[in-house]
Amino acid sequence: MRFVLILLLPIFTYAQNNLEGTVYNANTKEPVPFASVSLIKEKIGVNADEKGFFKLINPSPEANDSLIVTCMGYAPIKVALSNTGNNPIKIELTETVNALREVVVLNNNFKNSITLNEFDQFDGSYYGSGSFIAQLAQHFVAPSENAMLKEIKIAKFSIPLLFPQKAIFRIRVYDVDPISKQPTNDLTDQIIEVKSTGKVVKLNLEQCKIFLPNKDFFVAIEWLRIPYNATESKINGKTEIRYAPSIGFNKNSAPFMEVWQLGLNNVWGKISSNLITNLAIAVSLKY
Repeated sequence: MRFVLILLLPIFTYAQNNLEGTVYNANTKEPVPFASVSLIKEKIGVNADEKGFFKLINPSPEANDSLIVTCMGYAPIKVALSNTGNNPIKIELTETVNALREVVVLNNNFKNSITLNEFDQFDGSYYGSGSFIAQLAQHFVAPSENAMLKEIKIAKFSIPLLFPQKAIFRIRVYDVDPISKQPTNDLTDQIIEVKSTGKVVKLNLEQCKIFLPNKDFFVAIEWLRIPYNATESKINGKTEIRYAPSIGFNKNSAPFMEVWQLGLNNVWGKISSNLITNLAIAVSLKY
């Protein structure tokens, strides 16, 4: 998928020290729900709501900071704050041309199936969105090329009846960049959005027809930084906001699977194996 930078017509407002505006589809002029809007150097961000509206509350950006706006199916845009004015922002995102790689499946009557990173138990500790993380992606290796993604299972923090953690989040499936080995192009142009209060989420994706052109691929959790997912807490007198879901760890994690995180600056970075074990994300494939 190509990333194209376009100019913003937009203009910021500093009324009440907030940056706010609306994200639109440049072609249809319809609002784009849940687009990610972040200040790169200050490392803060939010997602637009269902109507495309967003607000960054009381930011204190450096003069040379930049705003970056991303959403699945659209080209990311980046603009320096120095190029903005004083009105509410109107951001127009350009849809990307469907550049999914053609997958030639000689025989789609798959004879085999497999589940990778299966778990029946998962650790009591959880990996949350943190302050700077937009997505968390786990690396998988299929038994063969052109396998089809059948199901994804995810363990998230939730205590039924006592503290059911409600969460809306998205699932992304990525190809692997052959040079950097990081997540690259989306392998589906369909938005896979989950709303759940449960402890284990199972998604049957057979109807999505997600084929994996290479053996290596990533499955990612995309956090939506919206009020529905937010929990506030005070640490050392400072208010911090964390966003659901919190993802569990696989107690039966073997072999180790690489995990990458996408920062609010839209840059991927690999997490050291000393800091994290396999996430409780299992995938079932047909091949």
